[in-house]
Amino acid sequence: EIIVPGDVKNNNKSKRPRTDSPNTEIENGKQRKKKDRGKRVPCPIDPSHFIFESAIARHVLVCPAVKERQEVAGKDYYSEGINLGGFGSMGSLCQECPDESSVRDLEKAKKLACSILRVFHRIFLTSDGSVCMMDELDGNENSSKLSDQELQNITEKEIYDALSEVDLSQVEEGISGVTPSLSSTEVHDNEPGAKHVKSSGRLTHAIAKHRIKAGGPRHLRQIASILGHVRQLGLISTNISSDGKNPLIVEMGAGRGMTGLVVAGATGASLGNNIDVDPSPRVNLHLVERSGTRGKAETKIRAAEGKHSKEDCLRLDLVDVTRVKCDLAHVNMSTALPSQLRSNSSKTVVVAKHLCGAGTDIALKSLRGIRTIDGCIMATCCHGLCSWSEYVGRDCFLRLFCSELGSLSIFGEKEFNLLKRWTSASVLEDSHISEAGSRTSTDENETKEEHYTENAEEEKGRFPSIFTVVKDLGLACGGKGLGRACQRLIDFGRCEYMRNDLFAPDSSSDDKCFNVSILHYVSRDVTPQNALLLASRN
Repeated sequence: EIIVPGDVKNNNKSKRPRTDSPNTEIENGKQRKKKDRGKRVPCPIDPSHFIFESAIARHVLVCPAVKERQEVAGKDYYSEGINLGGFGSMGSLCQECPDESSVRDLEKAKKLACSILRVFHRIFLTSDGSVCMMDELDGNENSSKLSDQELQNITEKEIYDALSEVDLSQVEEGISGVTPSLSSTEVHDNEPGAKHVKSSGRLTHAIAKHRIKAGGPRHLRQIASILGHVRQLGLISTNISSDGKNPLIVEMGAGRGMTGLVVAGATGASLGNNIDVDPSPRVNLHLVERSGTRGKAETKIRAAEGKHSKEDCLRLDLVDVTRVKCDLAHVNMSTALPSQLRSNSSKTVVVAKHLCGAGTDIALKSLRGIRTIDGCIMATCCHGLCSWSEYVGRDCFLRLFCSELGSLSIFGEKEFNLLKRWTSASVLEDSHISEAGSRTSTDENETKEEHYTENAEEEKGRFPSIFTVVKDLGLACGGKGLGRACQRLIDFGRCEYMRNDLFAPDSSSDDKCFNVSILHYVSRDVTPQNALLLASRN
């Protein structure tokens, strides 16, 4: 039974029988039949929220996402699909490909796997330990072609160690001779909304002081290392230019904008000694993100006004922030970054942390035409979400695989789709390493790091399994090694795009060449997606 309030004055109460029928509900003490509004489905305009199927026609007229999209489309920097389409040929050699069964065929998949390892070995496992560029490969394709036995003997450790691991988080934290463990950073609440960190690291203390939501110890370590590489490349301004130009930091796919905020804050701290100069130095921070979010960088900058000391390694009070709310696919960066701002920048640095899948390719393509960029640092992520139609390294892949080195007669979207699916093997295996040990976080508030992994049940039988291919070929590298080789080749194609197209010097100008490289910026126990693309002006 339930008690229904009656006359309040007389404190009368009446009783009605409770009903648990799914087709009835109680409203104001009365039982009535529920309206059958159908099942709940994702909104066709914005799938992030659900609506009743019967209300779709009415909802699309009032959905907040419609008004928001109209507002974005009205911005001067909005240009529909300007950064879509990737770069390079779609693969004319692949127009005569048989149907999809050719990729499903195990023998075809095994041939692709062998080609991946041959190309990887030629690029990353040369005798001098350096990464070969495309111009070095041309005309020298057979110089280090492997036998079948040598191919089988390549180990997962060799594939991982092909890239150097340079973790600069210790340098930024001011820790010398000590390797910071993931569990050394303890977070607890002492004040509402505040995080106080017990650590000897100066950057950790600064982040705690400004209540920056870095996402937990793992993300903080990644941000610190990215900042270290930005500094090591000389991309953080230390002196005010004679003409008063201010540094510009751009974060692509920014989310809350914490990575860009830390880089901008560190740049502000490097200029802090010149605070008495008139006009005082400022750092311009531009954040590009398609959706709104809470706990944004803007709130941290506003809260930092008037709160600083000369010893601070982050000077957020010297940062001016602008948020460009637009999907990277549609943002015209030449317009979003006003020409007068770019021309008045002493350093222009682009950063991105874990910009998933095709997002990295779209972000790179959006930088076309901006000749004032001094450096670009991007941590890649979720290679399984890449797309052949958006990939900027298509020309590189066609030259690598459809050659004597790659030994494939055809390469196109179907082959790329299989290669990108295999990248998840590295993440799948790493995510299960020592579930009770090294992968266990001591910080309950740490943001969970999600990476793309294929749904084995959903895709069962549609594509050849990487583990079946590895077993049949007897590859010592296993699924983890082959998957990581696929990841690095996708990143290599992006490096070639930056070197030969995006940042290629214009013969009609005095532009300097760019150094482009790839490395591991943290260990894989911090994140299995630990590759960093770096490009900086000589």
